[in-house]
Amino acid sequence: MSLTQKERGKIIAESYRLWTHDAKNVLDVGCGNGVVSNVLRKRLDVLIHGTDIIDYRKEELLFTKMNESGKLPFPDNSFDIVMFNDMLHHSEEIESLLNEGKRIAKTILIFEDCESLLMKVLDAGVNYIYCSDMPIPFNFKTQKQWMELFANLNFQATIGKVSYPFWYPLNHMVFKLDRQG
Repeated sequence: MSLTQKERGKIIAESYRLWTHDAKNVLDVGCGNGVVSNVLRKRLDVLIHGTDIIDYRKEELLFTKMNESGKLPFPDNSFDIVMFNDMLHHSEEIESLLNEGKRIAKTILIFEDCESLLMKVLDAGVNYIYCSDMPIPFNFKTQKQWMELFANLNFQATIGKVSYPFWYPLNHMVFKLDRQG
């Protein structure tokens, strides 16, 4: 399974590359087992600190456990970038997490799944294999719904481009959020 995570990490890194050139200190919220975090660390040349509600890391990674409240356990302006990679659809606290990201970094990067039956089946199955206690509320949103949420939370949002290998069966969206004002 880590091979598929490494490939997804490469896709995420390439999706973020234009937005990370000045960043050094990055938080990966929902870092899971750390495989994707380490791919991002190497490919983007950044220091990654991971956080998740469950610690099931299989990779060496700076880590701080968080609770499920949507409050991130870090002081204001702790990071250059906060990343939410394939995890916001797992949360009941999306707005809180985004506001917390805004509190602790000036830029938020989001790589999120597009809803489909295949995505739901794979997401539930893979997450059960990696960590059977992982919540899976399936809070998927369309690109339009994401953009409306970002505007309501007073973010300046940029939609990015995701490029896939020819064999990759899923679709994702990528966004860069900056604080307004």
